[in-house]
Amino acid sequence: MRWTTVLRAAIGILGAAAALWSQTPQTVAVRAGRMFEPKSGQMLADRVVLIQGERITAVGPAASVSIPSGAKVIDLSRATVLPGLIDGHVHLTDAAGGLQHQVLIALYSATQSLRAGYTTQVAMGSHGGGYADVELKRAIDSGLVNGPRILPAGPLIEITSPANAAYPLEFKPFEPSLIANGAEGMREAVRQLAHYGADHVKMMGTGQFYFKPNGEMVNQALPNLEELKAAVDEAHRRGMWVATHTYGGDGLKWAIEAGVDNIQHALAADDADIKMFVQKNMPVTSTILDQRQDEPGDLKRWAPYSRWRLMEQTWKKMLAAGVRLGFGSGAAPPPGRIYNEACKCSHGVQGEMFPVLVSWGATPLYTLRMATTVNAEIIHMQDSLGRSKRASSPISSRSRETHCRTSRRCNG
Repeated sequence: MRWTTVLRAAIGILGAAAALWSQTPQTVAVRAGRMFEPKSGQMLADRVVLIQGERITAVGPAASVSIPSGAKVIDLSRATVLPGLIDGHVHLTDAAGGLQHQVLIALYSATQSLRAGYTTQVAMGSHGGGYADVELKRAIDSGLVNGPRILPAGPLIEITSPANAAYPLEFKPFEPSLIANGAEGMREAVRQLAHYGADHVKMMGTGQFYFKPNGEMVNQALPNLEELKAAVDEAHRRGMWVATHTYGGDGLKWAIEAGVDNIQHALAADDADIKMFVQKNMPVTSTILDQRQDEPGDLKRWAPYSRWRLMEQTWKKMLAAGVRLGFGSGAAPPPGRIYNEACKCSHGVQGEMFPVLVSWGATPLYTLRMATTVNAEIIHMQDSLGRSKRASSPISSRSRETHCRTSRRCNG
């Protein structure tokens, strides 16, 4: 599709411009041939963005914004400038080694996605990487390394669930997640996440699943309603929000009732669930590229049914019903997630999600809003992210080397 070609071209051109930014505070002027404003849905022609030190000082038509003498000018007059995109569901670590490895792989993952324009990345669980995502966030925030804005969850919270795990005789089993049981256990786990610097809480709401011969998906609920309510209450007390990995069934209904802040996936949501999403204005972030990758394995077990095919059906229903839908890719380090065979990667190729969503009935404008204004609301940063505007607050030094397309300098 032509719009995806334009988007990729803009990302490439602006990525090349990233190296032009100076580390010292000075005036930088960006000449934008076109600038997309997702809140209004307008494509504004011939714009200039002025940045002084760590603040956007002016955004407007080139005819009315005067570029100061001596300013560093980045000429993107033949490109389209967008606000930095927000990926609402990534994993930065891979549980393959110690903390040193985890932080390095997290930095590499985050950088790959940053180069593709994802200036804000919501790390939805470290998957065995401990608090490496938190440590990377601190390193970026302190200016030690350059990188995107990261909202880390640290380890997932899970109950002791049915599985087929091996128990070594001489050693404590490796648990990649925080294991918590009961309401007080949930509160204790949330307090630990808050203590070590996680921004939000990610919980496993459902676990094992299968498809019946008639295509009905059966999902095993994990935390009970009391446990979910306790986790949500404790998180809100600590100024955190809660997301749950939840496919459907009782686990999804309990998550809705408990008032979690963001449902991840919801691929088996029924009509009653969708109605509650709308009534409660509860956002849903449905990753799909991971399910596309898992499609062959699902079909071997349950053909003609799969998570990918069910997700398409459910997502179209949620779109038609007016559910608040966020953009989240589920990108993770390889070999766990490979969305593009050419690069053998998932971080950096999340843009493949846009044309899929358009093929499912969304407009290009709708999908871009998902990754900007809608996601900004979901992560409670709508006042500073997701749109091209004059900044009302300082811009962190962690983005100084980046550009208007892949920096929050155009986000405020």
